[in-house]
Amino acid sequence: MDLVSQPSHLLVVLAAGILAGAGNTVAGGGTTLSFPILVWVGLPEQIANATNTLGLLAGSGGGAWSYRGRIRGQKGWGILWVPALLGGALGAGLLLVLPPDWFAAVAPWLVIGSAGLVAADPLIRRHLSGLVPGERCKGTSLTALFLISIYGGYFGAGIGILVLFTLRLVGIADLHDANGLKNLIVTGIKGVAAVGFIMGGVVVGSVALVMIVGSALGGWGAGHLIQKLDHGTLRWIVVAIGITMGVIMMVG
Repeated sequence: MDLVSQPSHLLVVLAAGILAGAGNTVAGGGTTLSFPILVWVGLPEQIANATNTLGLLAGSGGGAWSYRGRIRGQKGWGILWVPALLGGALGAGLLLVLPPDWFAAVAPWLVIGSAGLVAADPLIRRHLSGLVPGERCKGTSLTALFLISIYGGYFGAGIGILVLFTLRLVGIADLHDANGLKNLIVTGIKGVAAVGFIMGGVVVGSVALVMIVGSALGGWGAGHLIQKLDHGTLRWIVVAIGITMGVIMMVG
C-alpha cells in the first residue's frame, strides 16, 4: 500500500506526525492522535499501528537524547533492558501472528483507553513524587515492566506514564532521572518492535518516512502554533481527539 500518489493524505500524515511528536514531548499520548489518523487515511489497523511505531521513533529518540547527561550519571539500570526488549519483541510478535481482525476489534478501545490514561497523567505524576522506591519492589516492578513492554510492542499508547511509574518503584528516586530513563526505555521498546514490523513487511515505508519527519519537527518544537498552548490545554486536545477518533473507529 502506497499513499505517495495521494499528496493530500501525505499532508495529513505529516500533520499527524507533528501533532504526535509535540504531544509526546509536552503531554504524552502522541499515538492516541496519530494512529487513528493513519486508519482514517486508509491503512488497515495492523499496518497503521506498525507504521506509526516506526514513524514516531524519532520523537522518542530525541527525548532520550535530551536527557543523555542524566542518563549517563545513573548506575545499575542496565538490567531494565532485559524485560523491556524481550517484552517489546514479544508484543510486536503478537501483532504479527495474531489475526489482524483481532487488533481491528480492540484498536478503538485501546485508543479510548490511552486517551483516559493521558487525562489521568497529572494525577499519576502527582502521586509519583510521593512514592518511596525501595529494593523490595524490584522483582515485582521488573515483571510489571515486562508486561508493560509487551503492551508497548503491541500498541503502546500511553506507555510512557506506565514506564515512569514502574521506574519509580524500581528505585529511581529522582523524578527527572526517571523521566530520562523512561524516554530511553520507550525508545528501546518501540525500536525493537519497529525492527520486527519491518522484517514482517507490515510497515508502509513512504508513510513512515513522512511521520518520522513530522514527529521530529513536532518533538523539536517546529509546531509553532502548538508551542503557544499550555500543557493542560494540549493534553485535553489529545484526550478529546483520541476519544472522538476511537468512537469513530468503533462505529465506522
